[in-house]
Amino acid sequence: MLLNTEKVYFLSVRDEVLRKDPKKSTRGNAVNHLILGDVLHYLDETDGEWAKFHCRRSSGWLKTEWITDQRLLEVNFVDIGQGDGCHVVTPDDEILLIDAGEGLGFDGKGADNMLRFMNWRYNLRNRKVVDVDGVTKQTPDAMEPIKVNYAIISHPDLDHYYGFYNLFKNPKIDFANVCHNGIIERSIRDGSSSTWMYDFGRKVPPLPYKRKYHLWDTVLSHQETINLIEAQSTSTKYYMKTLVAAYENNPNVKFDFLSQSKQYLDHFNANNPLQLEILGPLTEPVEFEGKTRQCVVKLGNESKTKNGHSIVFQLRFGKVKMILGGDLNTESQDYLAQFYSGVETKLSDLEKDIKAIKTKLVSATNLTLSARQDLEQDLDEKTKLQELIISKTKRKFGTDIAKACHHGSSDVLDSFLRAINPLATVISSGDNESHSHPRPDALGAYGKSSRGERPLIFSTELARSTNEFSYPIKFYSVLKKLEERMNEMTRAKDKEIYRLRMENLRDSNVARYGMITVRTDGEQVIVAQKLERPRGSNKKWDIYELKWNEKMQAYET
Repeated sequence: MLLNTEKVYFLSVRDEVLRKDPKKSTRGNAVNHLILGDVLHYLDETDGEWAKFHCRRSSGWLKTEWITDQRLLEVNFVDIGQGDGCHVVTPDDEILLIDAGEGLGFDGKGADNMLRFMNWRYNLRNRKVVDVDGVTKQTPDAMEPIKVNYAIISHPDLDHYYGFYNLFKNPKIDFANVCHNGIIERSIRDGSSSTWMYDFGRKVPPLPYKRKYHLWDTVLSHQETINLIEAQSTSTKYYMKTLVAAYENNPNVKFDFLSQSKQYLDHFNANNPLQLEILGPLTEPVEFEGKTRQCVVKLGNESKTKNGHSIVFQLRFGKVKMILGGDLNTESQDYLAQFYSGVETKLSDLEKDIKAIKTKLVSATNLTLSARQDLEQDLDEKTKLQELIISKTKRKFGTDIAKACHHGSSDVLDSFLRAINPLATVISSGDNESHSHPRPDALGAYGKSSRGERPLIFSTELARSTNEFSYPIKFYSVLKKLEERMNEMTRAKDKEIYRLRMENLRDSNVARYGMITVRTDGEQVIVAQKLERPRGSNKKWDIYELKWNEKMQAYET
């Protein structure tokens, strides 16, 4: 390969060691531990089959056979504390953020971890952006804002969307598209006498044959979103404030409602090597007051409805598949399985019935032979129907890597998890929450419903294992020393230098501890997490590889 300093390269093997000297072994010669897909910058030095690169703020030597000029797919499950936050970089260098955690929270407390991650990843604190902080086009090294192609809010729960608030307001980031699930809180009514469902707008009473309420004010388009934002620009609702921030700070932003009826996210369709198929939410046509609209159905109370209609993607790239989504619950899993299997019977009802029959067969001592045979026949029929629904649902939801529903909540159906049937599951959860996520029974269910003898379960919380910024002690002590030095400074300029160093250190900590990263070229797949205590410069990552079985036409661990 003819190397060029103007091009960007990428590591093409599972992992390798960046070396100080190409002629020596890695023992005592390691600069850094790199993994598949890491970005490499050629430093215009070669030595036979070796070349010198800059990567991860380090410089050293790698064999040219280990590199490629083709960017890989990178999916980072950021440790944002309680909630979800996923950062995706596509092979075409497009950036997607799927949820952004709770940010600073409604009470101003917490950690704005997705913003810190973006600061670290794109060096935003030091980035000189035109029209920001006095930078002009004539300023040396002036740059445009970082472009985020898609901000995807899976559903309107604070721990998924509010981290976007400060991101949308950051002048060093430009958001091109903001996607939502159509359920938007609003502060005031429109004067209609129609029934309202909480603050999501009107709900349409069910038709006699439908037996379902629908959210008539499901927001279906860019213009409908803009109209609502402009009408609610002074709203105190946190979700509306977040959308207003996107609208006011990103003048060319496009708002988009995503649902299964669109099938794919824009150009990530069947003609693209990277596909993002939209599996949820689902909409249904509803007639009301002489009009017909596509609406989401009421799945229960406010929480059940907004969680259940989370945006869910099936990502496909080459041979690998990943389920990415929000907080599906038992109600929505029933609803999705009914839709994709074409069978009206609910999986939840079958689970209850099968459990009851098995219990009766085991515990009942006075059953006649005929009664027992009837129960066994009923059990067989219900089990076959359950397997049929699972099999049909699996055609869409079956995957290799799954982001767990609702942070490891117990509010999931075992049979729906069997339809997902992944090799690896990633759980995003935090310390400071009252739900005890991930739940022990949910962890058991994920393992039991996964495939392979030793399926993988990752957790951002467990990968970090301690409260943010308290571990390791060395890191905390460095922060304290920087703070002491900052307080000793008398000039504002010097204080700002130390403050910036502290913020950069905090940013890097978010990216280093707790994040689960998936890297793939469409065939090779690794899932990796940073070791809290590196074994040395040559061993900083805990790496798991999914291997393709050609005979089985499937991945295995």
